[in-house]
Amino acid sequence: MTSEDLYNKIKDLIKKVPNYEKIEAIGIGVPGSVDKKINKMVTSTNLSILKDFPLIQRVKQDFNKPVFLENDARVAALAEAIKGKGMDKNIVCYVTISTGLGGGIVIDKKIYHGSNNLGAYFARMIIDGENTCNSLISGTALLKQAQDRIDDSIKNTVEIFELSKKENIVAKEIIEKFKKNLKVFLLNIASIINPDIIILGGGVIKSKDDFLKDVIDSFKAEVHPLARDTIIDSTILNEPGIIGAALLAKKYLVEK
Repeated sequence: MTSEDLYNKIKDLIKKVPNYEKIEAIGIGVPGSVDKKINKMVTSTNLSILKDFPLIQRVKQDFNKPVFLENDARVAALAEAIKGKGMDKNIVCYVTISTGLGGGIVIDKKIYHGSNNLGAYFARMIIDGENTCNSLISGTALLKQAQDRIDDSIKNTVEIFELSKKENIVAKEIIEKFKKNLKVFLLNIASIINPDIIILGGGVIKSKDDFLKDVIDSFKAEVHPLARDTIIDSTILNEPGIIGAALLAKKYLVEK
């Protein structure tokens, strides 16, 4: 697939919105780093064909509407802070554990970007002295470990959790390491950001019943006393990225 092919799919999706001709603005979440000065995605591990593609300019040209671009995990965080479990909280942290690991921080209903737009770039956080969160905690990381060590026919993380429940020794080891790394990651967030709530989403969280309680219990046992009230929960929104992209456009229009 080329960038042009993907862009045509994006256009088709926009046109599927009821009465799309009457919308006032368009918000888009992309899986990569966005340079806010030039409004363009400049890095992406999972969607490299859109890197440096003039997405905003093309959408503006084709729909004649204001277009607002942001990282997909950040707009998901915005949705959680406004419409999800963080709606009554001041500092909301959202983490998605899926193909990759991403996230966002929303303070007083505004996305935190940092000085160079790297705020909440959790994927690059080192949690074991050597490896990044993305290489240890993401769904892709878990799947690679299982395929390398158990069976290369394993297709998703749900299968790994099922194998662990069936007492597969290697699967249990992979999941135990995952839980430990996730706990360390959450402890770091609690100490550095000190949010009111950390909301977890993404494909791996579909298996939350198999690991989340253990992670929260160990987190509570080790976290700094002042952060012991930090809420850790899973998302209730089905598509926080889509909701957040729409809210992003709405906020920009209101705040102009």
